[in-house]
Order: sequence, then structure tokens, then C-alpha cells
Amino acid sequence: MTIKSGNTRFHSLTQAYAGKSAKLLSACWGATSRIGTYASAAALGLALTSCNSPSTPATQGTALQEQSYQGVALDKSSLETIQNATFEVVVKKPTKDSLKYEKPLPLELLPYAIRNDKYYSVGTAFAIAKNQFVTAAHVLNLGQETQFDGFSLRDHNGNIYPIDKVLKYSYRQDFVVFSSKNLDISKPFQANVQPRLNEKVYTVGNALGQGIVIRDGLYTSNTPEERDGAWKWIRYSAAASPGNSGGPLLDRDGKLIGIVQRKSENENLNYALPIGEVLNAKNDVGITDMQMLYRIENMPMSKSTIFRHEVKLPKSLSELNRELIQFNDKDGDRIMADMFKENQKKIFPNGSGSDRLLHSSTYSTVFPGMIGMGNDGIWDVYKANDIGKNELGANGYLNTGNLGGATYFHLRLPDKVGLREITRDSRQLMDLFLKGVNYTRQVGAEKVKVVSMGKANSESRFTDSYQRKWLVNTWLIEYEDEKLVMMALPVPDGLVGMLRVVDTGQLENYLRDMKALADFVYVAYYGDLAQWKAFLGMTDMLPAAFSNIQISFEPNKDFHYQSKRVAFSYPSNLMKVTNSSDLQLGFSYFMEGGKVVWDVSKIVVGEDKNTKSSFVVVRSTKPTREMGDNSRKMWDDMANKRHPFDQVSYFDDDQSIIGTVIAGTGTSSQALTNASLLYAILHTGDGIVQQQTLSSHLDGFIRSLSVLENTGLASQKEIGNTFAKQP
Repeated sequence: MTIKSGNTRFHSLTQAYAGKSAKLLSACWGATSRIGTYASAAALGLALTSCNSPSTPATQGTALQEQSYQGVALDKSSLETIQNATFEVVVKKPTKDSLKYEKPLPLELLPYAIRNDKYYSVGTAFAIAKNQFVTAAHVLNLGQETQFDGFSLRDHNGNIYPIDKVLKYSYRQDFVVFSSKNLDISKPFQANVQPRLNEKVYTVGNALGQGIVIRDGLYTSNTPEERDGAWKWIRYSAAASPGNSGGPLLDRDGKLIGIVQRKSENENLNYALPIGEVLNAKNDVGITDMQMLYRIENMPMSKSTIFRHEVKLPKSLSELNRELIQFNDKDGDRIMADMFKENQKKIFPNGSGSDRLLHSSTYSTVFPGMIGMGNDGIWDVYKANDIGKNELGANGYLNTGNLGGATYFHLRLPDKVGLREITRDSRQLMDLFLKGVNYTRQVGAEKVKVVSMGKANSESRFTDSYQRKWLVNTWLIEYEDEKLVMMALPVPDGLVGMLRVVDTGQLENYLRDMKALADFVYVAYYGDLAQWKAFLGMTDMLPAAFSNIQISFEPNKDFHYQSKRVAFSYPSNLMKVTNSSDLQLGFSYFMEGGKVVWDVSKIVVGEDKNTKSSFVVVRSTKPTREMGDNSRKMWDDMANKRHPFDQVSYFDDDQSIIGTVIAGTGTSSQALTNASLLYAILHTGDGIVQQQTLSSHLDGFIRSLSVLENTGLASQKEIGNTFAKQP
């Protein structure tokens, strides 16, 4: 099983930047802005290693000299300018690694230059004045948090020059102009703001992290900027590789005509921003002008908005980044809120598309599902794909499956691990989780299993709209500038939830979505009675729905259940009661008092988790006129006590089953026909059980059962109205 990396919900309405695959790779190649799409860098293996590989000074010098003698038609003066005015953009490698591995990392498998370099090479920059330099803004991860520190320039001799002040910045045009500490260039690039079509051009940059190289092609065309044609892109055929981002595009005479920014997806017709756009931009101003499209994965609705902000410059890189992050976080909150507000009448539990789920039987699943809207506009519960099970020992196991952009899970705790203990110890929680997944770090051609991620870097709690209380933990993955974020909901036998591995700079965006998705997670609560006792003792983590539920038992004596809706009890001679007896509470969504509530609609109490003997109580709401024939027929069968609700036993799936129906107003035909909700009562016996025995046990159970809520006929207006969102 592979831990699922997140798929971002912020999408650019312009053509995508090239190479958006892993954070470091995209920093070499294309945008790492908050609108990018990311995959697990570990899955990229050697491709990532190549991108991240900073070249040694010798490699840079060799590459330049080789190009100068292989037909590049630039004069000696131009080549000298390239050598002295073009730089790698580098960032310090993290010195801390919170991960623990099953064996020492085989770093000897990495090339010498990579394992001995203290920096990652992430792009290219160049000089346009004595102490003014230009690169693509995405190379510096502006507007995003990062675990990396110390963006700097590295020259062909290997000298490091920290970036000092940002002088100009444009998110939309993807450039930044900055100064550098202790670095003056005697011969910067000279600009040509009127280049000619169909003439030779050269890309210069840190291609594939292998040093500054020069490659030629033609200036082929101009393409209007995608949103409103505010400028024209330079299109050219010279090769551009990961690492070229931010480098200079030169004309045949070595004059600067543009900034290499992105690669065409299907052909060698790449994009550069004309250098005139940079030179003519306002001094001492940073501008974010972003057209953002928001979507969330369980519904087709979307929202598009343009956000524009200005920042006074100069500022240090860290100061600017903090300000941009604040803008981005506020913009993200706003566009999500606007999308939900504009579509409120269609989003579950509102609108006619919600009727089926609001009147359907409870889904009996301890593995979490997701409530989502299908292509037909109907809301239903969706299951994860390829759910796998991994044993953890001592009756513990981990089920995982992928759904949307996340990994969903059900963690059944081993017998000797307490629920309270695991919710308070993030290190133990993740160590246990990693026993059940094959999460690896790739070094060269070898994958090394991660066995611990240490204590979570951040720990908090989140309460969703239905008052369910989630653990929210994040762990650092320093070497890839990523974080693993987990949202986990305590249940009697362990935890259920969702997790993602995301770029550090994308964490807040994904976490915002995960908290919104928490309202749509569909889950049942299951465990043996000993587990239930421990779970109910965690009063600070119980959903509000449990405040009206009382569960008690005494082994070999009796079991009691009471809520504001239904109450029952039974003695051990009717069905055995032990610590190993199991109980499942199925929750669903239904109307009550003019609003939708989340509450118990199915109760299954079993003799033992290894047998099929049980009593089942199911709450059913009368279907609306708009619902399908199958729903109405099922209701009609219940109201008229037709099979399987006729108290006549039958055999199915190695168990004997008998059932009946009651309403709060009685069991007469008139009471059942007039009711707006009914309770189906079932009794199952392990193997073949005689009708008389089943019927006697069912009658004994029903005698103790009381329906406490009003089951009288509700108005069709209340049943079929447009439902208000749960606050």
C-alpha cells in the first residue's frame, strides 16, 4: 500500500507550469506555487535525485567549456558574461531527519557530488545590473511555507551568496528581482527588448542540476497571455529542462530577451517572459494577481475568483514570504466559503439530491466512507478503492484504501494498546500505523522502509459540524520538504480517518479541505463491550450524539441500551452477555425539528464477535414522494409486515433470521400504516435455529423494547422540504 499524496484543489486557469510533479523537481522545472499539483517525491526515485543534484563547480565549468566548443555561435565576450552573470539557485539541505528506518540509508548508492553537497540546486538566476538579479518566482517558493532555509546564489566557482532584498515581484508574470549579499557583477546581461522572430536563441541554465549549460533553438512565435492577453509570451524551440526555470533566454548576439519559465507539455515550444515586462514593472512593489479555481473532491461544484494584492518593497525574502502566505491563507478561506455559500442549496444535506441518503437504511461499515455527489446529482456514500488489510499482531490490524486524493483507514488497536493511550501519544500512533503500510524512502535504486516518524510536529483537535471530535496531527518529512497530515476519529475499537502526504507549502490548503470533508465522512461505531466501556469513558472525545446514549452491561447477567429514541435490555439467558459480546451503532442523517441531525439509526448487539447471533434494531423514515419505487416498496412491506418482517424465520448466509416491525404508537396495522417512521426488529441465530426458538427470543426482546420518540405521521411539507444545513 502506498500512502496517498494529496491532489490540490487550487488550479490555475492559465496553462500549467511544466514539471509539476514533486516539490524539488518542480522547483527546478516549473511552478511550486499553491496552485500546483504534487505527487509523492519518493515515487519519483532517480528522477528526483537527478533534479535535486547540485553540480560541483568543476562540472559547471566543464559544461560551459564543452558547450563553447560544440558549435554554439556566441562570441567569447558573450560566453564570459554567461559564466559570470548566471547562477544556480540553491537552498541548504536539511540537517535534521525525524524519520527512522529499518536499516541505515545506503547513501553510498548516491553519486559522490550529490551526497557531499550541502545544497539542493533548485533553479537558475542571472544578473541584470551590478547587484540586481532575476529568477522565476516559483523557484523561490514565494507564498508558501517551507522547511528549507537559506535560498542563495552559487557561482561557477562554488561560492555561495545569500539572497538579500526582494526589489520587484509578480506572481502572475512569475518573476522576482532581488539583490544578493556581497555580490557585485561587473558585466551583467544587456537587454534586447525588441527581438526578432525566426532567429536563433539560446537557453542558459542549470539543466537537470548538472551545471550551467547552453542550448540553441529558434524564436518561433508570440502567444498572448491566457487570461486577458496582458502580454505576449516568447515561444521558442531551444530545449528547456528541469533546472532551467529562472534562467536567461538570449538572442543570437548573447543579449537578454526573456526569462525561461515553463515548458510546453506536448512539443518543444517553450515559454519565456519578455525581459521588457520585468524592466518596465514598478520598482519597490510586489504584486499578486491570481485567478484561482476552487474545487473539493466529493462534489462537482467550483468557484473561480481573481485575487490581487500589493506589497511594498524592498523586503527580505522571509518578510515577503510571510506576507504572501497571509494573503494566500485568507484568499483560500474566502474562496472556499464563497463556493459553499453559493451552492448551499445543493450541498448535502440540502436539496432534493439528498433525499435518498436522508431516508435510506444505515450503511453498516466500520471502514469510513465519503458522502459525495454523483454525476446524476444524487448524494450517496462512496467506498475507498482497493481496501487492504495488514495484521499488526494481538488482534490488531490496519485497513487502508484510497479515495479521492487521500488515504482512508481503519486502525483496529492490538489488544494491549489502549485507546486513550494512543490518542495521547502521536509517536506510538504513527509507529503503529507504519507497521501496516509500506512507506519507504528511495535512495538510488533501493527503497528503505520508514519505521518511525517520531512525535508529531503539531497536534490539535477539530470538531466538525456534527460535533465529532477529530485528532489532527502532522509529521515532518524534512528531506522532501513535505508533511504527513492525519485526521483521526476515535471509535471503540481504535481509530478511523484520512491522511495525506503533502508539500509543506500546501499543508494549510489541504488541511482546510480535510476539515471540510470531515462533515462528509460516514462511519459506524463498533467494538466489543470491553472496548465500548473504555471508549465511553473518554468523555472529552465523544461526539455530542453520545450525550443522550447510556450503555451498560454486566457479564453473564444483562445488557442495557437507552437513548432519547429507543430503549431495550435483555438478560444473559436470552443471549449471552460477556466482555467479548460486540456492539455496532450505525449513524445516519435525518430530519428532526426542521433540521438535519446525525444520530443512531441502527443498533446491532451480538452474542460474540465470532458468532452470528444478534439482536438488530433499525430506524427507518418514510420515503418522500420523489424517491424511487424500491424505497417505497420496502416501506410498504414494513408497514404491512410482509416478508421478511412477518416474524417467519428464514436461513441466509449461515444464519437463521426472523424479523418484525413496531412503531411508537403500537404494532397494529393502523399504527404501522399511519407512522412516519418505523423500527424493524431482527433476531439472528448462528447456524440453523428452529422457528419457535427464534420467535420466542424475539418476543422476549420486544417486550423490553420501548420506542421513545414520536413516530406519528409528519406533514409531507416537513418530509420533503429543502433541508437546512446543520450548524
